[in-house]
Amino acid sequence: MRRSLVILFTIISTSLLATAQDERLNSLNFDEEPLPEETAPYSAIGIGPVFSLFSPDVTDVNAKAASLGLPNMNSPLLMFGAEFYAAVGFVPNMRIGFSWLSGSTGTAGDFTDTIRKSVDYSVSTKTLHLDYALTASSAFTVLPGVGISWGNLDLDVRRNGPVVDWNSVNGNSQSTENTRFSQSSISLIPRLSLEYVLTPFLAIRAQGAYTMQLSTSDWQANIHATVVNMPSSVSMNGFSAQVGVFLGLFN
Repeated sequence: MRRSLVILFTIISTSLLATAQDERLNSLNFDEEPLPEETAPYSAIGIGPVFSLFSPDVTDVNAKAASLGLPNMNSPLLMFGAEFYAAVGFVPNMRIGFSWLSGSTGTAGDFTDTIRKSVDYSVSTKTLHLDYALTASSAFTVLPGVGISWGNLDLDVRRNGPVVDWNSVNGNSQSTENTRFSQSSISLIPRLSLEYVLTPFLAIRAQGAYTMQLSTSDWQANIHATVVNMPSSVSMNGFSAQVGVFLGLFN
């Protein structure tokens, strides 16, 4: 009898505990809550060719060309080169890059069977860039940035005949009259780039920039002579528009 009472008490206690646990389980809320979405940090490393249309002020250069009987040279001039960049891991959304570009434009004309004149305008730059990435989407990024550039500007004024005799080049000959005017400069280049990632390994760019000279050397003629009365408009200042294609890893 006693044993039966113990068994009966155990069964009743177990039933009551199970019922209580069911009620507690029913009171719990198992609704799924969305987990916070984590965005991957910006990262990019790329290298590729770039093409720029650079628009310096060539008014005074064209005036010199006109005084020689030449037509105006084309502006803007096409510059071609390459750029490399990589995201700076310890500064979010910041990246550093380096580019090198060169290009030229000019004008020329034949005046007689023995005389050809020309004026050529050449620019080359090497620039260290710092950009900040504003990611509009996983594929599209806006990048305001600034660069410090070291550049060379060369202006060649030539008068040539069809043939030059080496033996006649003695310092007094008038068969050729070639003068190269050269200046080096340091410039600040603010820019705005729009980049679109086509695949994780391929990106394209459109960019606008403006070059502002900060410091320049004296103008030199044929390396050794100092130039005086050079127009101030002949400089590296000017707008540029650029497109580029980059291979690398983009996120």
